[in-house]
Amino acid sequence: MDTPLIIGFLVIAVIWGIYLLPHVFGDRSSASISSTEEFDRWTHSIAHVQKHTAADLAANHKDLIRMRRRRTLQLLLALTIFGLISAWVTSSLAWLLAGLFFASLVFLYVAVLAQMKKRRLERLKVIHVAERPTEWEEPQVKVIAN
Repeated sequence: MDTPLIIGFLVIAVIWGIYLLPHVFGDRSSASISSTEEFDRWTHSIAHVQKHTAADLAANHKDLIRMRRRRTLQLLLALTIFGLISAWVTSSLAWLLAGLFFASLVFLYVAVLAQMKKRRLERLKVIHVAERPTEWEEPQVKVIAN
């Protein structure tokens, strides 16, 4: 009875390790090996920025964020399904609790994403309203007499 629980915790630890360890220790491609390689990397990144417009770079960044969020949601859904199927097959309360835990994480993650989208839309609404000139800010007409 303890073995499935230990295996479940190990799976969770491995998944967290895959996501967190590269962020903690840094990416190998960003590590500076020598000044010439660092200069070469720097010139390539400058050339990349010069070739693309700001809109293209922003779109690429948004696509990366969207892909990362989709991958996270898929992983949480897969863990939920795995936990619930394991609970059904083994009739284990521990797996059922693990599956329900991941299901709650899915709902929490979707709620956070919806809240972020709502805040972003509100922020865009405020920016667009603030950019509109009011009638008091319109330039006044000057009358020049002879």
